[in-house]
Amino acid sequence: MANCQDSVYFAPSVFLNHGGGPNPILGVEDDLDIAESLRNVSKIVDMRRLKAIIVVTAHREEEVVTISSGTHHDLIYDYSNFPPVSYTFKYGAPGHPALARRVHEAFENAGIPSTLDDERGWDHGVFIPMMLINPNADIPIVQVSILKNQDAKQHFDIGRVLYRFREEGVAIFGSGMSYHNMREFRKAERINDRVVVNEIFDRFLNDVCTGSKEKEKIMTWDQMPQGLESHPPGEADHLMPLIVNIGAGGEHPATNIFTSVYMHKFLLGGFIWDKE
Repeated sequence: MANCQDSVYFAPSVFLNHGGGPNPILGVEDDLDIAESLRNVSKIVDMRRLKAIIVVTAHREEEVVTISSGTHHDLIYDYSNFPPVSYTFKYGAPGHPALARRVHEAFENAGIPSTLDDERGWDHGVFIPMMLINPNADIPIVQVSILKNQDAKQHFDIGRVLYRFREEGVAIFGSGMSYHNMREFRKAERINDRVVVNEIFDRFLNDVCTGSKEKEKIMTWDQMPQGLESHPPGEADHLMPLIVNIGAGGEHPATNIFTSVYMHKFLLGGFIWDKE
């Protein structure tokens, strides 16, 4: 468990790009920048003062918000065709049933349907980044799903509810990718033309997150140039955690903590909201 301090740490809301499956752990070249950015989180966030971490993962989509509530959760290796070692990874951080129940209650009080799940394991959107961020696995984790409807307003509202837990020293980690188009990823594996394709949408996300645009503009992400090319219709699961982070960010703008060009073609951005 994290060390206690006299004063409560106002914990941050952080958006993480978690990379391709287990590749950040495996040291795959395209994911080296992502792996380094995840390791750097512990230099930016005072991990010793965190009471717990709520991880909003792109890899669990449900009809209603679903919250992991067990004292322990096994891992789900929800990727395929990777080296055998990828299916032996361990991450033994404890769950936090009491916090999970309070998160559930907060959603219900806000009119957001939610449910508790003490059985399902944590997907790789949780354990891959956390293996690099906090390899000691000594900070309790509560996993929160995204919604299958991929509705921006609802995810923003989920974030607004989670904001209050930051006041108690609970960090909100969104685990996704700011660009995620599997068709284009596969094409880039075949055609290495190194032409960046999402400068305009990446600039939009940076403007919304860091303050030159009102954060509510994220509701219109799918109307922005390159928006639907960056996150195709019905496949915006990896953007939803970022929208939750924006909602959980409060009134202050974020700071960009990660910029990289993934696979030589796709701009990625990571952000932290760390002001009260």
